[in-house]
Amino acid sequence: MNIVGKGCRKSLLLTAAAAALCLGTGVARANTFASAILDINNFRLLHSNGIAYAQRDFATLTGTNDAHATAQLNGVFDNGADSRPILSGTQPDVPQQCVGAPCPPIGENNFARYSPIPPVPGTFGYADQRLRGSAIAINGTPAGAHAQTRADAATVQNVQMASGNSDVGTSTTFAFVLGTSDTMTISLDATPYSAAYVSPGSNPTANANARISWSINIVDLSTNTSVFTFTPAELNALTAVSRTDGMGGLLEYNPGGTTFSLSATTALLRAGTTYQITIQQNTLANATQQEVPEPATLALVAGGLAALGIGRRRRLP
Repeated sequence: MNIVGKGCRKSLLLTAAAAALCLGTGVARANTFASAILDINNFRLLHSNGIAYAQRDFATLTGTNDAHATAQLNGVFDNGADSRPILSGTQPDVPQQCVGAPCPPIGENNFARYSPIPPVPGTFGYADQRLRGSAIAINGTPAGAHAQTRADAATVQNVQMASGNSDVGTSTTFAFVLGTSDTMTISLDATPYSAAYVSPGSNPTANANARISWSINIVDLSTNTSVFTFTPAELNALTAVSRTDGMGGLLEYNPGGTTFSLSATTALLRAGTTYQITIQQNTLANATQQEVPEPATLALVAGGLAALGIGRRRRLP
């Protein structure tokens, strides 16, 4: 009878522990989302008299427009890149890049933001880019560049590590020599948007962040010194948003879709001097969460293992 009782107790303890371990596969679920979108329109380089620079104003003019778009999910990447000479008459347009299940069906060159958030639109990393026009008049085409980039990342499941991120950029670099000394005014209309969301009560590994950067820099190549830099806060520091499990919910920058008219003017640029101008536009989004057992499940597992330990100690002589 005593032997049967011991066997029953052992069986019950093993069953309880096994049940606890099976329940231990339950996880704390969360939703995370990040998005960064930048639309630069009517970007022009202007003379001191307000007229846009044209190809004929430069004694030397050579350079490229480069673009890239990268989407990533759980270590799987989708990459695209494009590069065009600035005088070619064509501009980079990187096809949309996406890794996910499923990828969002938003269409090529769609730079409209997701709304509303929540709900989170899926589990993916997404990136897209397009550049049209030019900051100066080329071959009779009026000046006015239109550069658009977007990066999105989202997770609605936390199977092991679900990390979606994307990085998108457009860069224009060219060397030039002016035929006549003059200033150069940078003029553009910019509509930025960034968002980060983490569902309230998420586990400690849940986070989302997004940021935008845009800058222009002119270097005197004869001295290798910067003679002009423009990094407006509306397109840089102010755009960085983030959310974590410690502060969940949605944080957005420029949710009203305000378009900022921005401009800045260089000092006098000397004729006959070789300058290099670099214009950079980048958007980045990252959303992450990792599988973490529920606290109640951890307690149940611990209790089951403790019960097994007690049972084993009682059997010792």
